Amino acid sequence: MSNDVFKKMVEVMREVGVVGKNQKNQAQGFKFRGIDDMVNALHPALTKHGVFMAPRCVKEEHEIKEVVRGSGKVGYDKHVTIHMEYDFFAEDGSKVTIGPIPAEGLDSGDKATNKALSAALKYALIQTFSIPTEDMAEGDLETPTIGDASGSPKKEVVKTGALATPAVETSATPPAASRGSFKRNAATQVAQQGDL
Repeated sequence: MSNDVFKKMVEVMREVGVVGKNQKNQAQGFKFRGIDDMVNALHPALTKHGVFMAPRCVKEEHEIKEVVRGSGKVGYDKHVTIHMEYDFFAEDGSKVTIGPIPAEGLDSGDKATNKALSAALKYALIQTFSIPTEDMAEGDLETPTIGDASGSPKKEVVKTGALATPAVETSATPPAASRGSFKRNAATQVAQQGDL
């Protein structure tokens, strides 16, 4: 079997230029490249050179997380973590596998998995095809820390929204009346995760 996929992916890279950060997050004001931007930029070159992609989820975990809404109210969101692999095939059957690519999604409804899938695909495409942007962030510019001044880990509370207020410590397991559409207690969540 030949290895046309490598040659064809290089040809795709030659044709795809800069994909700028043209979208803006309304809540926090930062610019970003959306998954639509990436797919729209790559699709013509992928089809021209006969390269297609097949995604595969190799790991998935989910849990209910306590969050503080922009209004200051405490709520509960679904948090999904996935690990995706992507096989890129050429017409001769040769392939290259990218991944696993980790990604996360957080949502109060049914979109947490969709968000995680979009993030995984976006970064798989950016990194696989080395797609430049005019202002790529350098990971070494910041040194985030976890925990307080004493080094003790903090209780994790996720804040969402532009006007998120300081986190308040509350119990990790939501009361039965407040769980909304996620009607699982902590023991059930752990049991379900153990089955994955």
